[in-house]
Amino acid sequence: MTMQVQKNIANCSWGDHLTFGDGDGKLHSVDSLERRMDVWQTQLGADTVHWRQGRTGHDDTYQAAPGYGRKKNELYPPITWDDFEVVPKLAHERGMQAYAYMSLLDHGKPLPPKAVREVSHHNEYHGKNFARMSRFTKDHPEYLMHDREGNKQWGVVSLAYPEVREFMIERYLSVMEGYDWDGIFVCLRTQSRPADYADQYGFNEPIRRDFQERYGRDILHEEFDLQAWRDLQGEYMTTFFRELREASKAKGLKLAVGGARGDILGPPISNTTLDWRAWLKDGIVDELVIDQSSSQCPSLWIQLWPMHRGHGYTQSYLHGWNLLPLENDLSKNYAPAVKDTDASLYVAWQWKERDADYESSVLSHPEVSGLTYSTFRHDNPGPIARGDWRI
Repeated sequence: MTMQVQKNIANCSWGDHLTFGDGDGKLHSVDSLERRMDVWQTQLGADTVHWRQGRTGHDDTYQAAPGYGRKKNELYPPITWDDFEVVPKLAHERGMQAYAYMSLLDHGKPLPPKAVREVSHHNEYHGKNFARMSRFTKDHPEYLMHDREGNKQWGVVSLAYPEVREFMIERYLSVMEGYDWDGIFVCLRTQSRPADYADQYGFNEPIRRDFQERYGRDILHEEFDLQAWRDLQGEYMTTFFRELREASKAKGLKLAVGGARGDILGPPISNTTLDWRAWLKDGIVDELVIDQSSSQCPSLWIQLWPMHRGHGYTQSYLHGWNLLPLENDLSKNYAPAVKDTDASLYVAWQWKERDADYESSVLSHPEVSGLTYSTFRHDNPGPIARGDWRI
């Protein structure tokens, strides 16, 4: 299928390609990447690449169950080229843009005991017997989201701490220094274990302090206005993006953000308010990508944490709860917000079957600049058909 107008985004999870790809779909060489980038441009109509990189996790810690460490290492082909140099170069040669893909709320966790992993795991194929954890959260677990009893939400940091916001911004920009990227794509998806209920976490001391100063209620010991608390947490996220915008703009980098459709962060994390309207209105983001999902792998379509869906969400893309159908949502909510701004709106298509008529209908909405596609799914029909993901 060839798109006539090149406005779409090729979303590339390089690690999935290297681990599970086939032939050129492994993207293991510069030549294979060149050939596939030509395909992304002509067949997916892509004029931008979001390259999911691994450098922000260069000091992460890893754990593997007995017998699994070497097995996983053997899957990766040797890489002798610098993807941060090659990807922008190849994109620019084709008149495309290249954004470095960064994750904000996906800092990993320790490896649970075997008895726990048997009944509770990210997925049974490649996420059951391995664990990754950022050095930052390993050294500073106090920066993870806490519940009322002080239990941690592994992988999800609290943006109420200025130290967290400063660290993430420095990490993003430092790994890009000296390279020719056009922008940063910050993804709000997470592979963290879902909360048991949507309002479980968000009781860290800075949140408690700020809420008490503003509303006179102690969220640890008193009843309080849930929506005001959710909105406060959303303010921290908006503050983070505002600070990142200022820092990235100074370096000539655009800012794109991707998350769930609707007004909350959503499954599997929380009811934290996403004030995306302010992000657009105030010029904080150059591009907004909506309709992403944390509950299904966009490359392999494996269900993630199927035994832990959680409950209590005010909106949920899992069941369409309190959400309009996509095209109605675009017309009623997103069109007025995008109008008269310089921002571009994209709809994530990694979790949808290809359908030329439906895609054309969504693209016909004047507020939609394009769609985002999974390069893995496009490049690897053989592995997808075989479904051989198990490690």
